[in-house]
Amino acid sequence: MTPESVPFPFRIKSGMRCCQHEGFECHFVDCVAGAAGQPTGDTHSIRVKFLKNTKLVVGSALLVTSLTLLGIWYSRTPSREITRAELDQIVQAKALTDGRVRPTPYAGIYHLEGKHKLSGKSERVFLTTHLDEAQIKALFDQSWAKVEIPDQGIRGQWVMVLSNLLILGVVIGVMVYQRNIGRGKHACVTERPTVSFNDVAGIEEAKGEVSEVVDFLRDPKKYERLGGRLPKGVLLIGPPGTGKTMLAKAIACEANAHFFSVHGSDFTEVFVGVGAKRVRQLFRQAAKNKPAIIFIDEIDSVGKSRKFDTHGEHQQTINALLAAMDGFDSSQGIVVIAATNRPEDLDEALLRPGRFDRKVYVPYPDMKGRRAILQAHAAGKPIADEQKALDVIAQTTPGMSGADLANLLNEAAIFSALQNATQISQTGLEAARDKVRYGQERKSMVLNQKEREMVAHHEAGHTIIHLQTPLLPPLYKVSIVPRGQALGATTLLPDEDQHLQSKQFLLEELLVLMGGRAAERTFYDATTNGAAGDLDVARKIARKMIHEWGMGEKLYYEPEQRDAEAEINRLLETADRRAHELIQTHRENTEKLARALLDRETLTKDEVLQLLTPASAAVPAGEVLA
Repeated sequence: MTPESVPFPFRIKSGMRCCQHEGFECHFVDCVAGAAGQPTGDTHSIRVKFLKNTKLVVGSALLVTSLTLLGIWYSRTPSREITRAELDQIVQAKALTDGRVRPTPYAGIYHLEGKHKLSGKSERVFLTTHLDEAQIKALFDQSWAKVEIPDQGIRGQWVMVLSNLLILGVVIGVMVYQRNIGRGKHACVTERPTVSFNDVAGIEEAKGEVSEVVDFLRDPKKYERLGGRLPKGVLLIGPPGTGKTMLAKAIACEANAHFFSVHGSDFTEVFVGVGAKRVRQLFRQAAKNKPAIIFIDEIDSVGKSRKFDTHGEHQQTINALLAAMDGFDSSQGIVVIAATNRPEDLDEALLRPGRFDRKVYVPYPDMKGRRAILQAHAAGKPIADEQKALDVIAQTTPGMSGADLANLLNEAAIFSALQNATQISQTGLEAARDKVRYGQERKSMVLNQKEREMVAHHEAGHTIIHLQTPLLPPLYKVSIVPRGQALGATTLLPDEDQHLQSKQFLLEELLVLMGGRAAERTFYDATTNGAAGDLDVARKIARKMIHEWGMGEKLYYEPEQRDAEAEINRLLETADRRAHELIQTHRENTEKLARALLDRETLTKDEVLQLLTPASAAVPAGEVLA
């Protein structure tokens, strides 16, 4: 079965280096050859390098000092604790020098330290003991004894000084951290990207919508004399990989404007107020570099509706964004461009006119768009019979995004290189397409003969029934090569994208989906979990037909109504029964096709038709489900 064809635009990759300005990606864009640019920011880069070097030197000095002090501490002679009797002997022998007596907080308890000289050697000894008044007087009569008052001696003073310095350093560090907590982490390096509208393929309608913004930024007086105002914001809405980011860069390039690019998650932090600070910082930098394009990717992560997210940080950040978009005039030459694939999550206040005045939809590409995207990415790649090969790939890739198509060509180049080929062949392109869509070919997966036969009959059932459906796109090929989670696949080749699907068309899709299951029942009198994917897609189609598209006997507005569920089941049962009847009618051709798949694994449409008798020719429209 063919996936639904949905149009889409795409982007072309550029050789652009990112550039950060106070934490935000800041590209100076100039598409006019030889145009005089703005200051490049070399002074800022030198200053950043100097600061980085200074921090490195200071950090290294502190590290060396710390290691030196630790070395001195660990290399000093360890002290030995002595007993009271040893102290009396040492005092009587007058072998103690450099002694200190320090009272402790406990009455009558004193701490003694000193050097004990013995046989030309000395060691540090200490003792904490109780001394009465007479013993203290006798001890203080010794020439070596010095009284040390706590926190008054040299050591105590050093401890106090170092403690104060440590506390001061912590306070200064916290203040510096708080001051820099909202700033970016990267230096600013100005680069001029070369992405323009000519480099963006498959997005003609979206480019047409934003071309007015480009023209306004280039020549604002043209619109101002008629009272026209530049849209403050443009919201790009579309699925992932459809070229929203590249379109924003192309707008800035064509308008010769500065480009500030951030991601919605850049505004999200644990600390309340950081996101709001970064928002203000971003708009302040844009105001200094007019004309400017501010691009916020995945804005739904920062602009989520406040009804569902009451977190203080999120509230402050989105309020700051709303205030910032209200705080500048569009005539200043600043435009905010945002991209999202979940517009339903955005706050209503963010979407009102005056903030995001224009919404541009960037859908999946149609066949013409896919062909243009493939042509753009094929530049520099040697493709055999390029025009025909790209036409076939464009026809057989409905629903793929531009990113998928770019990846497809890259995978084809890798596949051909592994084969030591000098050109990318049609076979390589189709192998890459199947890899991107279904996954890598599972060569290590070994199916026993019975399983292979069931897979072959399953795919033959899909193919035979498809040949009886006049409204569906024509067959391209059928394969039983395992890829990803699929054990086989039937590929169609539509002549054009189909945006409107009739009830009869959808019924034929249901019929084809039931073909594999019907073949299993016909030839093995059993069903397997191999039809799980087909049944899931069929259930979704049937449910949409009844609940969303009004194709049932009645209209239903409540999803849990029993009558609606009965109609859904009736659609699936009818398709299953009719598929089984068709397989019974064309049993001989189904068996013949399954045997051929077991021998060759992959068959094209022409090879399939050569195997079959005229009885399997497509019937006229309307007769299949009559």
